[in-house]
Amino acid sequence: MTKFIIKRLLMLIPVLLGISFILFSIMNLTPGDAATLLLGDSSKPEAVEMLREELGLNGGFFERYFNYIGNILLRGDFGISYRTKNPVFTEVFTRFHYTLRLAFAAIAISSILGVLLGILSAIKQYTAPDNIITAITLGLTSMPDFWLGLMLIILFAVKLRILPISGATSWKHFILPGFTAAANYLANTIRMSRSSMLEVSRMDYIRTARAKGVPEKDVIFKHTFKNALMPIVTLVGVNMGWQLGGTIIIEQIFGIPGIGSLMIQSIRLKDVPVVIGCVMFVALLSSLINLATDIIYMYIDPRLRAQFAKVKKKAVTAND
Repeated sequence: MTKFIIKRLLMLIPVLLGISFILFSIMNLTPGDAATLLLGDSSKPEAVEMLREELGLNGGFFERYFNYIGNILLRGDFGISYRTKNPVFTEVFTRFHYTLRLAFAAIAISSILGVLLGILSAIKQYTAPDNIITAITLGLTSMPDFWLGLMLIILFAVKLRILPISGATSWKHFILPGFTAAANYLANTIRMSRSSMLEVSRMDYIRTARAKGVPEKDVIFKHTFKNALMPIVTLVGVNMGWQLGGTIIIEQIFGIPGIGSLMIQSIRLKDVPVVIGCVMFVALLSSLINLATDIIYMYIDPRLRAQFAKVKKKAVTAND
């Protein structure tokens, strides 16, 4: 297990380097000059040139890129923000907890509610509850995030006035954006839970359990649901990774000062260190979540544990 984890962590290095090179290239090819954007179009050429020299923008593309990567690898320095002059990590971590709260709110809603509705839909297949849940799923899938967010604001904030429109100072501020971010993932979780439960429920050992007189509640939760968890865990892990980096529009709608808002501001001003820092940070977290998902597989499925133990035993035998 330790060797597997170390191998996966080492694989992150070329992935992150590739991401940094692609982002650096894209930001270099986009029109506009960071110094001019920061000072304004009416700024003097001398002032623009001084700022370019201060920010290290006068060198060639590869010179600037390798200097940037060298500072990261040798000193762990991701640079400073062109806009605020603060270290990139300071900019990211002051915003990240807002995005993390939003992501966890959305994942909690979509996972818990999605699994419960998916189980109910599978148990009540082709009945009225199943049809209603299927209709809700189709509706949630077809709703764009920005439209749903605006409708929730109009209903709960403007008409009923029971929830705030924007901000991030209390837990109430994350209710509407949490439901907005969870909508599409909720629909996917319901469909995955339903199909997985139906697939497992047709297995021979489920029919055998019912034939032996096992209570229906135990058949559903101890036998069917337990063996249907694998694809559900995969989906939840993927959704968590997407939520960390996919809430840009929702943060803009609800005025949440998270990483998404920071990236929008930084892209507009060509604040390259902050853009690369944000994306690499989200990519690292997403990769760690995928690794954690693979480790959870080991504890859910005994077949994977047995296979892993078998490979480990063969390696020990070969060394002897």
